Amino acid sequence: MTRLTFWFSNLILLRAILSKEIKDIHHGVGSCINSKCDATGNTVHEEEKDKTENQFHSWEDSKTFLVALEKVEAWIFYRIVESVWWQTLTPYMQSAAAKSSSSRKAYERRPHVGDQDQGSFSIELWKRAFKDACERLCPLRTGGHECGCLAVIARLVMEQLVSRLDVAMFNAILRESAEEMPMDPVSDPISDSKVLPIPAGKSSFGAGAQLKNAVGDWSRWLSDLFSIDDSDSCEVSNENDEPKCESSFKPFLLLNVLSDLMMLPLDMLADGSTRKEVCPRFGISLIKRVVNNFVPDEFSPGPVPDAVFDALNNEDIEDDQGAITSLPCSAGSTFYAPPPASSILGMLQEVGTKTSLRSGSFGLKKLYTSDDELDELDAPLSALGMDESSFSSKEKFAPVKGGRKVVRYELLREAWKSSE
Repeated sequence: MTRLTFWFSNLILLRAILSKEIKDIHHGVGSCINSKCDATGNTVHEEEKDKTENQFHSWEDSKTFLVALEKVEAWIFYRIVESVWWQTLTPYMQSAAAKSSSSRKAYERRPHVGDQDQGSFSIELWKRAFKDACERLCPLRTGGHECGCLAVIARLVMEQLVSRLDVAMFNAILRESAEEMPMDPVSDPISDSKVLPIPAGKSSFGAGAQLKNAVGDWSRWLSDLFSIDDSDSCEVSNENDEPKCESSFKPFLLLNVLSDLMMLPLDMLADGSTRKEVCPRFGISLIKRVVNNFVPDEFSPGPVPDAVFDALNNEDIEDDQGAITSLPCSAGSTFYAPPPASSILGMLQEVGTKTSLRSGSFGLKKLYTSDDELDELDAPLSALGMDESSFSSKEKFAPVKGGRKVVRYELLREAWKSSE
């Protein structure tokens, strides 16, 4: 998994750098790329140039290459999402997770009051699941260390995973009873209802408040874990700039709306305009199921008024176009929106600024952008702690063909230096 995220990060950076260079060339401020000089004025080998031109003759259109990069990004992104979902999060939906000793220990630290014990247990269980997913995506950042991969990757992946989990919990809570088995391995995979924040097959004001509390707790945990805050939002400085990424993602959207519906005063359920305002995505048949599962509690001790059932029965089902009308609700397919190049380059500049502020101390850490490996090309034996002077000329290894004159290494070095 870490290899996938590493190369996924590299692909995004490559696309961002190429997009910027292509944009600069179109504006007449790009690098001098011809038979005589490169960006730094160094002579480019004609052999390398001719070989590159012949190899990529069919890729003369820069947009074609960028689109191909985005397709590869989307493929890797899909593999990452599927791997984390099935190997990390899905096991927490099974009976083994609900009966695990570590989960039970966290659960027993909470006060036992009615159904609140299940809610507390579920909150702690899924907090640990989110942390495991974060560790699987980037073990270094989970351990509090710096990493050279883009932090936005974990956020993009978790947005897809949380959307799936939102649908899975939504379908499980709205089952007829806790004993009902899951009907869809993708959209309805939860096999043990004890991992849910509220009991399945029951709705009440107290359950809605408990569900709202769990969603809020998870949202704050995800925000802290994946650094989803205002600093990650991006703005457009002028009309010529690309639109930058500003995450409009709201975690657990379905569970949030379901909790609002459960906490809605019973009399207000008869008003169609109120229902449209509170739960616009829920169809009449779905609202009926929530009302039929209603159980009086201390916060709403009275039964559901007959006027509410009459109003729901008189509603026209044809008005539910585009709304959720049946269960299980289908989970959407994995969607990948490539981060704009401008936002990625902005992140790099911010990281470079922070690194330069620490460069005067001994706390400077080597990331993937370090060129120490290139320095070792001149003296490969010294990197192994061996003194090259102790070897005769015949015993020394032959230098790498091209050595430091290899064009791609020179270009990488200049790109890294220009970003500092």
